[in-house]
Amino acid sequence: MKEEIRAAFIAAGASAVGFARAEDVEPAAMENYKEWIAGGNHGGMDYLARHASLKSHPSHVLETVSTVISMAFSYAPSVWRDRSLPVVSCYAYGYDYHDVIRNRLSPVVDCLRERYGGDWRICIDTAPLAERYWAMKAGIGKRGKNGSVIVDNCGSYNFLAEVLTSHPVAPDAPTEGVCLGCGACVRACPQKAILKNGNIDARRCINYLTIECRGEWEKGDKEAMATDVGRRSLYGCDICQRVCPHNRDVSPTAIPGFLPLKGIMELTAEDVADMDQEKFSSFFKGSAIKRAKLAGMRRNAVNVITRTRSHLEEP
Repeated sequence: MKEEIRAAFIAAGASAVGFARAEDVEPAAMENYKEWIAGGNHGGMDYLARHASLKSHPSHVLETVSTVISMAFSYAPSVWRDRSLPVVSCYAYGYDYHDVIRNRLSPVVDCLRERYGGDWRICIDTAPLAERYWAMKAGIGKRGKNGSVIVDNCGSYNFLAEVLTSHPVAPDAPTEGVCLGCGACVRACPQKAILKNGNIDARRCINYLTIECRGEWEKGDKEAMATDVGRRSLYGCDICQRVCPHNRDVSPTAIPGFLPLKGIMELTAEDVADMDQEKFSSFFKGSAIKRAKLAGMRRNAVNVITRTRSHLEEP
């Protein structure tokens, strides 16, 4: 049963699949998460604080769960946007990963449910699960200093997903190793958002400021977005991943849904600044970039345009 399940998910496009026994998240891991929340490192993502206690056991997501099946899907790009253009995080080059991965997993889970019975639930970054914790427990990758899970052959350019099942399946050996520890990601982070314990202070992170942060930026945020990296970001950052040695020479994704959408590789800040809601919804149809909403993307675009103009006018 176990290897049949693994093979089915690999055939659906997963780069790695591992199994872990569903049990309480270790106290040290929960305490680390609670301290992260208490320190305000989640920024304006209040839902993370509201759902914190639910992450203590996967039964809060599926009451009958016995096994957590953790998997990674590579989105490693084959090409990057030209450096003369503002940055768009490469995870958003293609279609929204929630939809792409769910469309790949759903037929497999339907077949497994029909064959074995029992309860099954797909989770893709929306349920209150400690995804990186379970990836390590299931042995599919090692933890990077920037908090990412590094998977063989696709580095940290991967999306995590889980399938919870009521069937008890023998667990794989958990990951004991960590990354090379070179510190390249820590040194390269322009806002020093990577903390010593591998957590991220979202309030300093360009990804957070351009994607998750709602409304106008506060004074400290504006200062971050006036830096060389901030003024070049239209959506996200990627710096800590691009400098990671684990991401050198990784094979590009073979999943068609993660290949660049039409127009995304040429998109400019001026294009976004000129969009109304109709154009925004049409251009970013099916894209994860809709997460930032029109107001957020126009805010980012105006920052790129005005900061770049000011930079060019400096003596």
